[in-house]
Formats: sequence, structure tokens, C-alpha cells
Amino acid sequence: MDIKEILLNLGYSNITEDSRNYRMKPIYRDSSSNTVLSVRKDTGYFIDFSRNIRGTLQDLVRLSLKLATVEEAQKWLSNESYSSATKEVTPKPKIKQPKVFNKDCLLKLKNDHSYWMERGVTEKTIAIFGGGVIEGGKMKNRYVFPIHNYKQELIGVSGRSVLDKNPKWKHIGEKNQWKYPLQLNNKILREEKKVILVESIGDMLALWDNGIKNSMVTFGLDVSVSIISYLLRIDVDDIFIAFNNDSEKNSAGNEAAEKARSRLVKYFDTQQIHAAIPEDASDFGEMSREQILGWKRKYYQLQEQSF
Repeated sequence: MDIKEILLNLGYSNITEDSRNYRMKPIYRDSSSNTVLSVRKDTGYFIDFSRNIRGTLQDLVRLSLKLATVEEAQKWLSNESYSSATKEVTPKPKIKQPKVFNKDCLLKLKNDHSYWMERGVTEKTIAIFGGGVIEGGKMKNRYVFPIHNYKQELIGVSGRSVLDKNPKWKHIGEKNQWKYPLQLNNKILREEKKVILVESIGDMLALWDNGIKNSMVTFGLDVSVSIISYLLRIDVDDIFIAFNNDSEKNSAGNEAAEKARSRLVKYFDTQQIHAAIPEDASDFGEMSREQILGWKRKYYQLQEQSF
């Protein structure tokens, strides 16, 4: 079990260590000490020396993510592919890690951005994300985007059919662990404290191309535990649920937005969560620049010149 990786994913930083323990500042309360929280390297058992708080790794997860129960903490560990840890665990259990792919596979991507440029995304924007068209294999005739973790390891790819055939999007990897596109906008999200949740990379590109770079892709109609834990770590102020507007076709996206809101209110105050489904089209990719900026003005209550 990689206790340090778990701590990093919880949001701990400036971690120091001695022979048996990791030392750090607690994120669940204010503290001026960078070493007051001690976590055992082998079991995850922790002690907060200032408050005399101690417990198992599950207890620390519960405190750090502001969860209601230890069971929810264990579920987070399970969803993050970490095994449970107790003080007496021996030998150290093997845990399932997300598969890491060889980056050489990205060499097969053809530097052709025409699909997205025909849909109004500028070449300058699309080139930032390191994608391209692949002409063979499981992702044949798809524009493929690489997905990286915080270590910059390749943990998956997401491909959009350039022939507009179903399924439009195809994913390889464990998408419930993806936090995309954090490799490019992590600093922006942490500074702005406002996050827009969108269903697909196409929605994200449309926003990005219009100067709105604080979105995260859910890759479907659910908000993963991985995304929720990240939003908790950065102490987000506002979450905008901007799933597709499916009211004219079916209610899937609209119902999913309400389901996502119901889930998020378990972790955040209700005033932090905003249903912000596009009204002028089914998704951001079908909206003009004026419509997208109008959407932002409505939900951000800002003037256009401040964008």
C-alpha cells in the first residue's frame, strides 16, 4: 500500500518523513505547524499531536474529506483502488493500481486537428491537449486525447469518432479515476475556486476556446468520487453543473444534473452548487461565442469585459 500516494490524493503537501512516519500539516483544520500530523508509513495510523486526535487511515480520510462516516471513507479508498488499512495489517496487502500505458502508443497519433477545427475550435486551442487521429486499432478513426495522472503517467485515452458514428466517444482506462484536464488547468481551478462540470471533452474545448478554462470533464452523466475528492481538496467555492440540455430529445442529461446535485450536496453547501445547463443549445459545442459568454454572464454575474 502506498500511503504517501493516498495522502497526496487527499490533498496533503509538503510531506516530510522519518524512518517510520510521514509528517505534515493537517488539512481538516487550521494549523501553523508542518509536522503536527504524523502518519505511519506501514499502516496509515495517524496522530494529531496538537489536538490528541488519532485513528486509522479510514478515520483520517473521513476527517480530511469531511465525510459523515468511516464507511464512506472506506468507499473512497475502494473507489480510488486502495485497499483498507488497519494498524495490525501484515503482511502489507497488494493493491490494485490504475493501469499505466506506454506513452509510445501516442506516437501513432496523426497530427490532424481538422475534425475539431471544422466544429469551430481553433487549432491553437486543440493543439494544447496533445491529441490526434488514429487510423487503426481499438480507436480507429477517432480523435484521441491522452489522459495523464498527477505523475504525468498515461492512464488512459478518450477518443471521439471523426466519422460521427456511434458510440461517439470511446474510453480506454479507468475513467472513474480521471481528473481531466488537470494537467493544464489545475492552477487555474485552485486560484478561481469555481469549477464547471461538463459531460465531454468537446464541451470543455468549446469553453476553453472562449477563454473559460476552469472546467472538469465527467466523461458521462456521473460525478466520480475522484472528482469530488479533488473539489474538496481545493476547497472550491462554486460548482456549476453544465451537463447537456436534453430536454428536446429526452431528459437523461437534465435528470443526471439533478442526480449530480443531490450527490454533491452531501459534501458541499447547497449555495455552492448551481444547475447551469446550457439553454441556447443542447451543449456548448453547438453554441456561438456570444451564447457561451452570455451563459457565463448569467451564472457568474460578471460583465463581458472582465472575461
